Amino acid sequence: MSTKKPSDTTFVHASQLDPQLSAVVPPIYRATTYHQTNPWAPSSFDYARSGNPTREALETAMATIEGGVRGFAFASGMAALTATFLLLSAGDHLLVTRDCQGGTQRVLRGVFSRFNIAVTYVDTDQVEDLDRAIEPNTRAILVENFSNPFLHVAHVPAIVDWAHRHQLSVWIDNTFVTPYLQNPLTMGADLVLHSGTKMIGGHSDVTAGLAVARTQELAQQLYFIQNACGPILSPDDSYLVHRGLRTLPVRMRQASQTAMALALALTSHPAVSQVFYPGLPSHPGHAVANETMATDKGFGQMVTFRLKDVASVPRLAERLHFARIGAGLGGAETIVSLPELHCHAALTQEERNERQITSDVVRVSVGLEDPTDVVAEFLNALQN
Repeated sequence: MSTKKPSDTTFVHASQLDPQLSAVVPPIYRATTYHQTNPWAPSSFDYARSGNPTREALETAMATIEGGVRGFAFASGMAALTATFLLLSAGDHLLVTRDCQGGTQRVLRGVFSRFNIAVTYVDTDQVEDLDRAIEPNTRAILVENFSNPFLHVAHVPAIVDWAHRHQLSVWIDNTFVTPYLQNPLTMGADLVLHSGTKMIGGHSDVTAGLAVARTQELAQQLYFIQNACGPILSPDDSYLVHRGLRTLPVRMRQASQTAMALALALTSHPAVSQVFYPGLPSHPGHAVANETMATDKGFGQMVTFRLKDVASVPRLAERLHFARIGAGLGGAETIVSLPELHCHAALTQEERNERQITSDVVRVSVGLEDPTDVVAEFLNALQN
């Protein structure tokens, strides 16, 4: 494991040349089975669920970039999270970021609660509050960084220090931050997770989940679950995610610059009551982001804001010209989501109220359009 942050060059060259023909991009191997010249001797590949060369190229690249020992590619971000939750046993207790995406809460409430796994949601940007939530049977903490939708910033080194003093595993869902801005494993986290559907895939055309383990012991446990349960990423989708990974730095730089410009413009807009963007000095997590992330590269492409008048939300949606409205994020196009209807629709009304996810909240995944056009798109849509 390396503590050196990956350069842009690492993203491009993290995978080796194809061993057969030295192709500069990994070939797509669709084979489900492999001839074994000696069935009594171990072989690199035998059956597609257990391993695939195209998937392995992506997994190896992710491990290299994140500074871990082994990477894993899953059929979706939720598949990666579900495999991670299967590391727990009946009777275990899990701490989870309170302001996390709705799918995480849905699977924990609707599936894992049936296996007697208890969950407490905590403010992981307030490390001092964690002591009040820990139980004798707590086994791990899942931190979503930045959180969804309000972009709370976790102090990963402080959480790792606290968790390891209590013999807890630390799992970081770093989808919004991406490995371009932060590598939690180099700070001592045990597992880092990404929805490869989002920024890493980057083009709104592939569904994938990624995980990288810090230790061989954890990697062996996660591989057993992946192989036993089978939520693997297909060869074609592995190829697409790997292609997105190679261009992640340039895309994140552009989108982060535009997101900052949009956040600044919204801050002074009379129709907006609050803007959530870690790049703003007014954001509560700004100092922590500067301390724990490569913020010289930007603060990410997600911007959330709250409108003063809830009636302005449908008017905003109607007036948008090129920005798309939907549940996705991380693509080349700017995507506007309404958390109440999209990413947190799986929550009950009571749960949404508790997390202040109300009808006046708008989440923006800033795309790769011209920054001037993006800012004008929202300023025009917010005109009276």
